[in-house]
Amino acid sequence: MNSYKTEEEKKKQAAIFIDGANLFFTQRHLGWQIDFSRLMAYFLSAYASVQANYYVPASEPVSEENAAFTRVLKAHGFRITSKPVKKIVNKETGDVVMKGNLDVELVVDALCAVDNYDTFILFSGDSDFIPLLRALKEKGKEVIVYSTQGLSARELLSETGIAFIDLAGFREWIGQVRPGESVRTSAVIGSSGEDHPVRLPDIGELFTGTVLKVAPYGVFLSNPYHAKCLLPLSFLGITKYVSDLTAIVRMTDVFDVVVFQVNTSRDIAEITVKLADRRMSEELASRIAG
Repeated sequence: MNSYKTEEEKKKQAAIFIDGANLFFTQRHLGWQIDFSRLMAYFLSAYASVQANYYVPASEPVSEENAAFTRVLKAHGFRITSKPVKKIVNKETGDVVMKGNLDVELVVDALCAVDNYDTFILFSGDSDFIPLLRALKEKGKEVIVYSTQGLSARELLSETGIAFIDLAGFREWIGQVRPGESVRTSAVIGSSGEDHPVRLPDIGELFTGTVLKVAPYGVFLSNPYHAKCLLPLSFLGITKYVSDLTAIVRMTDVFDVVVFQVNTSRDIAEITVKLADRRMSEELASRIAG
């Protein structure tokens, strides 16, 4: 993939608008999940500034998994717009249809903010957005659509003047990475598909990570540095004895951590972090007591 950006392009401001419901089915179709910290790092390396907007229906009650996902998005700079899913009953058949479309909200926000960006980036394969894309082109905006051909409307794929990028070939840049996997960097500036060095964090740097794996000795976390990141049991701030860490740490947990050590002596950099969120430490302690 050639993601080369000229110096002029790197001065542009970008706005990302994600149709959450559409992207959910796109990820299911592709068979892999997006790491939103990597996604933001990818675009921040290509543009002077990035506004990120995520639109998603909200079901009631809110599940723990959805609440954790929302925290992850907010931690990485996304503005989230949601509205409750409505149940519509067909009076003739009695069938219940769930409706939670946020297309109108996305379109209105994109047009209201039109003076704040040069490049409009849409994550959706829905042809309902074509009138918006045409309007933005008429205003001189660069328009880029990310989806996959398997789920995108034919009208969208054939629309002229729109750059369509298939997510099927994008996993190595923005996909979730398991501990120990080797990945491409998200530094797309000046790249032509080759690997590049990744910026590693400084000691004391803060970031937010989600759970990749729970081991008896600690928690492996996602991170924007493409490194193996371990939050050891001893750095969780728990004073009580823990016999089974997997019993108290959940895959939906989100951890605010501070970098304690960076080891570059191995093929894949290793980061050791400490928990920097007292509330999470107290929550883990309460799970032990409970």
